[in-house]
Amino acid sequence: MKNLNTTLLKIGAIQTVLMAMYHFFIPFQFHWGDFLSVGTPTINWSLYALNNYFSFNLLVVAVFLMYHLFYKKEQQQTIKILSVITILFWCFSAVYQIVEPMPLPKNLIGLAYLLPGLAFINIGIFFLPLKELLKN
Repeated sequence: MKNLNTTLLKIGAIQTVLMAMYHFFIPFQFHWGDFLSVGTPTINWSLYALNNYFSFNLLVVAVFLMYHLFYKKEQQQTIKILSVITILFWCFSAVYQIVEPMPLPKNLIGLAYLLPGLAFINIGIFFLPLKELLKN
């Protein structure tokens, strides 16, 4: 794989790790606890659990991709599979945010552009190297 493609995949993997880590803090950023009902403890727990499960899964995929890109470069099939999974995440994220935009408070309205923009940027970052990987 060309150096440019490897560099793009590394940037995309790092970006994905950062997004996963950010998602662990979303409940605190948006003060989810202030809006939960005492009468629905299972739903309250599920809200946090689903967010944490999602964040963890995204983090694991991105960290494994980074590991292979830095230390197991010869394992092209694994890099290909992890890259496909990651670009599918970013595609789903972009489409979801277009179809169902996140309602945001006025002080965070910039996220309405930043988050879908990041999804599209990462699709582009992964697309070029993945195109080459899928040819081989």
